[in-house]
Amino acid sequence: MKKIFAMLSVFIIAAAVFAYAADDVKPELRPAQKLMQARAAWLTAMNENLVANKFEAITKYADELAAQTNKVGENIPNPIGKELTLAISSLAKDISVAATKKNGETVKVKLGEIKGKCGECHAKIRDKK
Repeated sequence: MKKIFAMLSVFIIAAAVFAYAADDVKPELRPAQKLMQARAAWLTAMNENLVANKFEAITKYADELAAQTNKVGENIPNPIGKELTLAISSLAKDISVAATKKNGETVKVKLGEIKGKCGECHAKIRDKK
């Protein structure tokens, strides 16, 4: 009898744990959040590759960032958002050119300028209240 109660208790606790884990689902990100996370990942990857002097990888990520921001920027109705997004695209193209020439200092400066544009956009659009 004690064994039955012990087994039953184990099953009930296991069921409760699994039920709680199933409810711990993260909400789906909005499309803009997905875009921003991709941009942040490209910037992080470019910084890491700059430290390692992997200019081919920097070129690849810069080209991807430039393409995404150009495509998205053309369709943004907000003039400030459009301007800042297209500016990031232009800076990413500059990074690609500099990385092709293995000019790490220019890459570093342009990455800083992109981060500044990101901060400006967050201040003027995302965090504006």
